[in-house]
Amino acid sequence: MHAPWLYCPDLHCGPATLDETEGRHALASLRLRPGDAVTLFDGCGHVAPATLLAGETGAARAAHRRARPSTVRVDAIETVSPPAHALTLIVPGCKGDRLDWLVEKCTELGVTRLLFTEFERSVVHVPNTRVEKLRRAAIEACKQCRRAWLPSIRILTTLTDAQAAVGAARVLVAHPAEDAAPLGPWLTDHLSLVPELAVVIGPEGGLSDSEVDLLRSASGQLVRLAEHILRVETAAVAVAAAWASAAITLRG
Repeated sequence: MHAPWLYCPDLHCGPATLDETEGRHALASLRLRPGDAVTLFDGCGHVAPATLLAGETGAARAAHRRARPSTVRVDAIETVSPPAHALTLIVPGCKGDRLDWLVEKCTELGVTRLLFTEFERSVVHVPNTRVEKLRRAAIEACKQCRRAWLPSIRILTTLTDAQAAVGAARVLVAHPAEDAAPLGPWLTDHLSLVPELAVVIGPEGGLSDSEVDLLRSASGQLVRLAEHILRVETAAVAVAAAWASAAITLRG
């Protein structure tokens, strides 16, 4: 059985203190006790086997409103190299828990960056105050799937800002046009030559003609995801799953 993963941004050898959220998860949810093994990660490619030293047990925690600091001992830190291929998704906001679900599933599938962007037909606007909650969803997903690198999550005002943020990445545009190339075969044919890929997913009202023209003028390639129109979060996961499958095939 794998040792449970816990997030520790200040990862170093020797004694370390878990923050309240991680301490509560270890002691109240996982019911770990002093001497139990855990795995710490900092979200920047560093992973460390560790031993829980102190903290309230689940029963003691129930008698307190706040968990006391939990300490662990780190003996060694391992470095996990970043993936050879990177995927950025440029996506609009979506309603309620669907946004958290999008972040969670895209994290599990290895997406490198999520750029939540305003489109001409955007209905849901993601405030900057939401970033920390979305980042927390990504941390929880990394803990579940044992991913050493946290995805970057940003909120950008315009599609032009998003284009600038992806730099030299190859850009694909999810679009239901009949002449758009199917995503799966495109990835099979091109991913080995594209270490950095960015995919634009429009809002549920679709990309405007001017947005499509803007992306095409910047060498954006139209790709089709499915036979039918997809919701934002479905499209994001469809892209991430197809990319993850193609990337793992390349690795052999």
